Amino acid sequence: MTDKQTVKFGDICREVKLTTKDPIADGYERYIGLEHLDSGSLKIKRWGMIAEDNPSFTRVFKKGHILFGRRRPYLKKAAIAEFDGICSGDIIVMEPASDVKDLFPFIVQSKDFWEWSVQTSSGSLSPRTKFKSLVNYELAIPDFNGRKLLLGEVKKSNEVVKTTDLLIDAQEQLIKSQYYKTFKQELGIDDDATYPLRIYSTSTVDIKLLKELLLNKPQNGQFVKKGSGGSVDCSFLNVVDGYVNSYSTEDRREIISCSQSEFDKYSLKNGDILFNRSSLVKSGIGWPFLVLNETKQSTFDCHLIRVNVDPEIILPEYLYIYALSPWARKYFLCVGQTTTMTTISQSEIENFPVPVPSIYKQKEIVTTFSNLFTLKSRFAEHVKFVSLLSAEYINKNLKAD
Repeated sequence: MTDKQTVKFGDICREVKLTTKDPIADGYERYIGLEHLDSGSLKIKRWGMIAEDNPSFTRVFKKGHILFGRRRPYLKKAAIAEFDGICSGDIIVMEPASDVKDLFPFIVQSKDFWEWSVQTSSGSLSPRTKFKSLVNYELAIPDFNGRKLLLGEVKKSNEVVKTTDLLIDAQEQLIKSQYYKTFKQELGIDDDATYPLRIYSTSTVDIKLLKELLLNKPQNGQFVKKGSGGSVDCSFLNVVDGYVNSYSTEDRREIISCSQSEFDKYSLKNGDILFNRSSLVKSGIGWPFLVLNETKQSTFDCHLIRVNVDPEIILPEYLYIYALSPWARKYFLCVGQTTTMTTISQSEIENFPVPVPSIYKQKEIVTTFSNLFTLKSRFAEHVKFVSLLSAEYINKNLKAD
């Protein structure tokens, strides 16, 4: 039995409001956007380079600070900064008090704290919370022995997560190697080409523009006006943090209301492929999403473009796999136009060059990559499961009476 002290969140941390007008001159090299934070993970695995992307961010963070995603807090994005840098204005930078520094990251990841964050957020399609709304959250801090016991158990689960993350990294390398084996060695794509795409002369594979493979014209998605409604309730596939919503399983999408005519026009069907046509993050432009196993009524956002391919010429699954390849990414980054946002047009989608082998070869490629993607997904699900158990344990031990 350990003693606990009930405190408010604002008693154990402060919001850091450091800014910079010239991050490079001030010695900062890396930046963090919401797209770099993984749901449910305290580790930052990706970042952007300021010199390459020239982000408009001014907020400064230091090593050891906690970066908390205040936009769409239901996505549970928070992480420990392992380097100095700048970050998006949709990230709250927090510094814990010294006596709870070791425990603080896990406080932020507790179930009750996330629920409080969601409850205190405002906005319809893009809700945000504020630090001043978080400060009144109450929790129970264990004494020294209690914290030691709690952290010991958390450390065990973190070791499992760390080991599984290494397996995920290894699987990503296998997928990368398979792309080069399949598309360069077997299909003959010129590895040095950026745009236009080139094929070695010895290859029998044709390069076709996407418009030659479509059943109909590309279609932009639905623009949802604030306060608009209708007779049809449906889930809404949108863009989150610059990418097609990766949390887009049907049970985790936002729900909107639209008219019957809107639903008929924008409803998703299995086999649809969506491309991100507008992104605050340059690397997200042209990012694909394949609609499979859709069972609920769903529509898609205006920042996305839908295409439907002729399955007698090209399989939707094959196009999705190729659209994630290094050569496809080079194309979209090359044709994307960047001002405030990076955008591509329907015309640039239609002129996307795609190597089209035989249907037999496409099926073989789909099987190979599906197996690789499935194993990676299983590792990721294991990380989520272990992290959830850890979060529940933390939540139980920090719950205020």
